[in-house]
Amino acid sequence: MSGFECSEVPSNGPDLWSRPLFSQDSNSNLDVTNLWALYPMKIRFHSFVWRVAAVILVAVAPALAGEFEQGLAAFNRGDYEAALAAWMPLAETGDLNAMYNVGLLYDEGLGVDVDKKTALRWYLLPAEEGDVSAQFNVAMIYDFGDGIPEDNAKAVYWYTQAANQADEQAQFNLAVMYATGEGVAADMQAAIRWYRLSADQGHAPAQYNLAYIYDTGESVPEDNQLAMDWYLKAAAQGDHDAEYAIALMYDEGDGFIEDDVEAMRWYKKSAAHGNLRAQFNLAIMYDVGEGVPENDELAIKWYTAAAEQGHLQAQVNLGIMYEKGEGTAVNHEAAMKWYQEAADQGSSDAQYALALIYDEGIGIPEDNAAALKWYAKAAVAGDAMAQNNLGAMYDSGEGTPIDDEKAVYWYSLAADQGNSIAQNNLGAMYFTGEGTKESKTEAYKWFYIAGELGNVNALDNRELVARGMRKSDLRKATKQANQWLKKFNAASPDL
Repeated sequence: MSGFECSEVPSNGPDLWSRPLFSQDSNSNLDVTNLWALYPMKIRFHSFVWRVAAVILVAVAPALAGEFEQGLAAFNRGDYEAALAAWMPLAETGDLNAMYNVGLLYDEGLGVDVDKKTALRWYLLPAEEGDVSAQFNVAMIYDFGDGIPEDNAKAVYWYTQAANQADEQAQFNLAVMYATGEGVAADMQAAIRWYRLSADQGHAPAQYNLAYIYDTGESVPEDNQLAMDWYLKAAAQGDHDAEYAIALMYDEGDGFIEDDVEAMRWYKKSAAHGNLRAQFNLAIMYDVGEGVPENDELAIKWYTAAAEQGHLQAQVNLGIMYEKGEGTAVNHEAAMKWYQEAADQGSSDAQYALALIYDEGIGIPEDNAAALKWYAKAAVAGDAMAQNNLGAMYDSGEGTPIDDEKAVYWYSLAADQGNSIAQNNLGAMYFTGEGTKESKTEAYKWFYIAGELGNVNALDNRELVARGMRKSDLRKATKQANQWLKKFNAASPDL
């Protein structure tokens, strides 16, 4: 481009290398992913209550009672075929305890192939006679449609039967169904009532969900103290997600005075138990020195723990630390590994970082084709810096034949997002008429916008363009630029 230079975002530019602090709002550098996701599904385990016939009906001969005991002994030593052989004759005569146990063997595939349909057949009579465990297991089979058509209405019915007998797992699952509107009209008040009954019995998932509802004020007035009380009860039972939630409340001062010391204490508890979001937030606090002295080595430790569990942002930050040598020696191989992990998960930050490494040959041989590939992925995902650099590669023919129209396309997308380098490049394309119709007005507009956003080259370029423009065109371009800036600044007040 005559008189102008297409520019890529440099590898040491502030846009890439400021630590990505992925957060819910601009005032927080923490992972505050929606907590509801932790317990939305019903518990997928059965209550293994093996029915010992404490009272044998008078109609049952003593010999049959002996057979039941023989089945129980066989089960306890792991001989499920023998247990089934002992219980099946009793079940066929209508012994409810034997029927339940036969159902459970088929349900779990113990000594037989898993057969939910057969399990359901054996569970139904005990359930109808009020056996709470049979009621719960019948509900589970209908709920998840294992081996039979899913029937949420029947699941709700049987969960209700068990819940009314104070089965805390059934109460929890019934609450989830009311909350999600599965098999019954959505009713958060009913959900809260069943969560509360389950939570009062000490069921940690119910305590957690109840805490979350009060934490977020979903269908109830927000009550941070009540949320904290229930989180603490769940945490006391070893619920590591509750530990994380407590840490987050202290960290953000959510209903409490912000307390970094308490936040760190609870993050450490949750992180040590493997909660990847607690691990990530703990790493952030060590990384930026929030509540503790900055410690890059410990930041790397906890980023690594979270990254190994697939935490995307931790993988990106870990890649940056290895590339920059923060808390460790510079290690381009390790940086590439973690960028690749995050890029494969769809992180445009990691895709852009990989593209830059290939583009500039940082620690590896330069590979423009690979750079083009990763810029393209990040650009399609909306990364403005990648869009600019992809445009620059098409503009200069790096890793691909020159294609001015594609260059203009990608410069335009980045320019519309406020990338001043792309705006300067786009202005140059309009000035020379490469890839688009020549327009001094459009060129000046984009140089003016880029200059106002801090691009020094654009300030020089707009003066150069202005020399050959009529005053009316200059006023028009300036007006358009100011209108664009007004709209952009209104949409991006923090920039």
